[in-house]
Amino acid sequence: MDKHELDSRITETAMSLFSYCTARTSNHFEAEDLAQDIILEIYKSADNIKNTDAFYGFMWAVARNVYKQWCKNKAKIKMCELNDNLQLEDLIPEDDSSEVYILRRELTLLAEKYRRAIILYYIENKSCSEISCILSISESMAKYLLFKSRQILKGGMVMERNYGQQSYNPKGLSLLFWGNGANRYYHLCDSKISQNILFACYNDKITAEQISLEIGVPLPYIEDKLSELYEYELLKKVGNRYYTNIIIFTQDFANEVMTKTADLKERVAELIIESIEKNETEIRNIGFIGSDMNKNSFNWQMVSFILYRAVIEILQNKIKVVYPKDKFGTECFVWGEEKCGTSDWNLQFRFGIAHVENNSGDYVQFMDFPINGEMVHQYCFNRQNVTNVFLDIAKGNTVQFSENDLATAADMVRKGFVLQNENKLTVNVPVFTKEQHQKLKEILLDTATQISDETELLMDTVKEILTNHIPVHLKKYAKDMAYLRLFEDAISAPVTNLVEHKYLLPYSGNTTLPTTYIILK
Repeated sequence: MDKHELDSRITETAMSLFSYCTARTSNHFEAEDLAQDIILEIYKSADNIKNTDAFYGFMWAVARNVYKQWCKNKAKIKMCELNDNLQLEDLIPEDDSSEVYILRRELTLLAEKYRRAIILYYIENKSCSEISCILSISESMAKYLLFKSRQILKGGMVMERNYGQQSYNPKGLSLLFWGNGANRYYHLCDSKISQNILFACYNDKITAEQISLEIGVPLPYIEDKLSELYEYELLKKVGNRYYTNIIIFTQDFANEVMTKTADLKERVAELIIESIEKNETEIRNIGFIGSDMNKNSFNWQMVSFILYRAVIEILQNKIKVVYPKDKFGTECFVWGEEKCGTSDWNLQFRFGIAHVENNSGDYVQFMDFPINGEMVHQYCFNRQNVTNVFLDIAKGNTVQFSENDLATAADMVRKGFVLQNENKLTVNVPVFTKEQHQKLKEILLDTATQISDETELLMDTVKEILTNHIPVHLKKYAKDMAYLRLFEDAISAPVTNLVEHKYLLPYSGNTTLPTTYIILK
C-alpha cells in the first residue's frame, strides 16, 4: 500500500479510531494520546499489509495491541495529567518529589518549539488552529508538536534527573582576547549562565537538556545563550551535542603552574631589578623628554619596556606564534580563564597592551595595569583623532588645532594625560626619538634576551601542564596557548612580585604616567 492510499484510509477511519479510544480511556486527552499511538504504529507497520482489502483487519489488530501495551504502561506509571483544568499556578510544586514538580521540571527541559506549543495549549488555552497562526505553522504541525511534546514529557516523567555541581556551585570565567583586530567577544560572557555553559561542555559533549541540568538553569533561559555562543563558535556541535571550542585556564591548571614555575618567575623579577639599577644613569643620560621623571615612574617605565621587549618582541619572533583565523577572518586567540573568588589579583594585574600610531609613523606604546588606575590605552585605541591630537602635542604641533582638537586636548588635561602650563600643552609621558629609542633597546638588550630565554623555559613547562588539562580536540593549540599564558606568568606575575616588594608603587597621579611612552619617527 502506497503512502497516499494509506493516508486516505487513515483519514477515513480517524473518527472510528478516536471513538474506540474514547470508550477505553478516562478523558479526551488520554483518548487523543492513544489514538496517536495507534496511528503511529500503523504507519510503522504499513509494509506488513499485503493487500488493500486487509487494511481494516490490520488496523483493528494494531489498535488492540497498542491498547494492551498502553494499559500495561498505565498500570506501571502514575502520571501527572495534562488536562483542561491545568493552570499556571498549578505548576508551582510543594516539594521536589511531587508529580507536579516532576512535570514542571520536564517542561523546563523541553526544546522551545515543543514548549511553546504546550504552553499555548494548556496554559493559555489556545486551540490547535490558534496555535498554528501564532507559530506560523500548519494545524497538522501544531497537532504533531503537541503529540510529540506529550511523548517527551511522558518519557521524562519516569526518568531520574540529577542536577550537576554547577547548579549549586557556579563557576566564574573571564573571556580573553589577543589578536590583530577588534575584540568582538568581550560581551559574550557577561552573564554567569554563559560562563557556566562553557564550563559544562568543556570536557564532555552534552545536549542542551544536559547543560540545563548541569548548571541548574531551565532550558528557556539558556537557549539564547547557547545560540549566541554557537554563532561566535565558542561552542560547536556534533549532532545535538555541544562542546566548548576554546581553551579554559582552569583553577587546577593555574595552581599547578604556580607551584612549578615560582622559582623562574622570581628569577625574572630579580633580573629586572638588577638591570634597572645598573643602567639607570645611562638610560636617563640618553636625554629623552621625561628623563627626569621620579624614581617610581622610571621603574614602571623600564619594567614595562623590558617585559614588552623580552616577551612580545624577542620571544614571539623566535617561536613564531601562529594565530588562527576566527569566523570573521581576524587572526586571534580567544580563551577563558576561571575566576578565583578569593583574590583580586586579576583585577589589579591583568594588563592591556596596545600600539597606536599616526600617518607619519609616530606611535604611542601602552602596557596598562589596573592597579595604576584608568587603562589609558582604552582611551586612545580605535580613536584616530585622539591618537593624532596626543602625538601632535608631543611634537609641539598645536597651532593648527581645530575646535574639536582643542576639546579633545582639554579632556586629556582633565584626565592627566596632558599637562597645561600657561598656554603650552605637553604630554605627561616620556617621549623618545627613533634614535633614542634604539639606544634604550641596546642598553637593555642583554637583560631582555636573558628574560626571553628564561621565559621560553617557562613556556615549555606551561605547555606540558596545559596539555594535561585540556580536551583532546584542543591539544593542537597547547603550544601557542602556553605562550599566551606567559602574559600572566612572565609579565603579570613579575610585576606582582615587584609591587609586593615595593619596588613598584601604584600610580597616585600628579607624576609621569607609569606605563605609556611615545616614539617619534
